[in-house]
Amino acid sequence: MITLLVDYNWEKFLPFSWTRPLWDLRMGIFTFLERIGKLYGNVYGYTHREYLRGLFSSYPEDKWTEQTLLLIPTIYFEEYPDFRRDKDTLFLDKYNRPFGVFLKNFRIFDFTKEFDGAIEKIDSVILIERPWEFLDYISSQIEKDYKISNKKSFKPYKGVVMVGTTEIFIDTSVEVEPGVIIDASEGPVYIDSGAKIMGNSYIKGPVYIGKSSTIMPLTKLNKNVVIGPVVKAGGEITNSIIWGYSNKQHDGFLGDSIIAEWVNVGAGTQFSNLKNTYGTIKMFYYPQKEEIETNRQFLGALIGPHAKIGINSIINCGTVMGAFTSTVGGKITSGFIPDFTWIDDEEMDLNKAIEIAKRMMIRRDFSLTEKYESMIRVIYELSKQYKKKRSARKRS
Repeated sequence: MITLLVDYNWEKFLPFSWTRPLWDLRMGIFTFLERIGKLYGNVYGYTHREYLRGLFSSYPEDKWTEQTLLLIPTIYFEEYPDFRRDKDTLFLDKYNRPFGVFLKNFRIFDFTKEFDGAIEKIDSVILIERPWEFLDYISSQIEKDYKISNKKSFKPYKGVVMVGTTEIFIDTSVEVEPGVIIDASEGPVYIDSGAKIMGNSYIKGPVYIGKSSTIMPLTKLNKNVVIGPVVKAGGEITNSIIWGYSNKQHDGFLGDSIIAEWVNVGAGTQFSNLKNTYGTIKMFYYPQKEEIETNRQFLGALIGPHAKIGINSIINCGTVMGAFTSTVGGKITSGFIPDFTWIDDEEMDLNKAIEIAKRMMIRRDFSLTEKYESMIRVIYELSKQYKKKRSARKRS
């Protein structure tokens, strides 16, 4: 049986899904593709988005198989079910939402819109449908991923304090400087290959630090944090995700937030995750093209790929910065900043956005390929439908 992760309903995870298929997103130690591959083997990703093909590996269409499992990848497993059946079966999650289908004969189709066969509810699976919902599962996902990783070891480091050592994995290539405290008493800490933890930092699990990432001196990672790969992180971070090749290496608070890849957070930037009124937080949701109620009291920001945040910025709770956006240092940012715009609603020149991306990627020894540039140009056109004048928020 081949398991095929399909890029259906990718618009629900904008701005993060502009530049990558759903199966390449991460909310724990592994991406969705990596995790499901470890659980079920023989897993491929498939996207119907032409502009992403060639940038991400996808299902080889000549690799035919009779039995196929199609899954929307953004799922959380409370337990790991066996999906094999003796007939075509549509699977519903804990809340009766379709997330996958078992097929006796291979074909690709949108099973969320049409299906003729058996229907089965699996209560141990939860389909995640909004990007901020990733934050609900960081802790438990790291714990589950740690178990299926089957890795529990580290070498001794001089001057480093470790608590709960049975829940700590540190790759042998990792450098940990004196004065660091690693506390796994409330959840595992997994530090991947090539990472560097600089002096006097405090890491309280559950935490995942990805490959070749650097934790700056005096950093405080206070539970439920996913970083990397190749990220520089500093300041105080809690219940947040920072994806690959982004920088938040200076002092400042980041809480209940997600930062996409190739983002730079300027020095002294502070992210708010709680309103002064203690009310619930609204956030822009791309499919509805408006702010919607999240029913959350604690929620920071969603920062899209290639966004740039000026020094000493204040990012209000509920802020969504689209892809290729930029803020001016020393100002307050709130609400929805549409893709390819500055904070003052001035449109970002497309060629300038490409040039900035090229400069940042060179700093990480990446070249901006023709295919990647073409992707940016496609996103620029597709994102125009979400551009509109931002309205002032009402107090709640």
